[in-house]
Amino acid sequence: MSEFDENCEETSSKAEKIKERVESILVDLITDIPESLYTATNDPEEKVKRLTQKAAVKASAVSTTLSVPAGFTGILTSIPDIAAIWRIQAQLVSDIAMTYGKFALLTREAMVWCLFRHSAAQLLRDVAVRTGSRIVIQKLSFAALEALLRKIGLKISTRFAGRAALRAIPILGAIGNGAYSYYDTCEVGKTAAAYFKALADQESKEAEEKAAAETEKQDEAEAVN
Repeated sequence: MSEFDENCEETSSKAEKIKERVESILVDLITDIPESLYTATNDPEEKVKRLTQKAAVKASAVSTTLSVPAGFTGILTSIPDIAAIWRIQAQLVSDIAMTYGKFALLTREAMVWCLFRHSAAQLLRDVAVRTGSRIVIQKLSFAALEALLRKIGLKISTRFAGRAALRAIPILGAIGNGAYSYYDTCEVGKTAAAYFKALADQESKEAEEKAAAETEKQDEAEAVN
């Protein structure tokens, strides 16, 4: 086997390890949805903005301070630390759901949607169905969910590999990773806010319609009497 073939095989092996680690982290991430210490509020939008900003700054700081060696080795050893950023984002989704009073509707599928809607839209096109202003998240079997996470994991690990050159430059890599984590977390917050706000608005609308129907029924009864 030539040196070129050996390098290709080694690169392929490392890429496969990255993919496997990412998949494992993603399964753990959506299997154990974090609890939230927050409560529902009458002014959720302002609170959600503050929560998103706080989480984005935290994720950026974690990403910026990572000590990442060069090349594939650096990417491989940094994945457990990058998982910390995803945990920050998962906690943000939980906190937003609780702030809108919709934590009970935070399913595994909804968590995946909120975390990766902005970065893997094509892979998630069958997970959600839009009905008017609402997004209805489909229930998936665990096998189907695992298959989806494998696809997302492949996409993410490929992106890691593509950014290897940037990570080889410590200062530039740290700044770039920090900026990307900030942006990524803000997008997660936007997706989660839009989803749970729509659920809350729909519930409020249904309550108003029910109240109006009951009032109309009472008026009709009084008219008859």
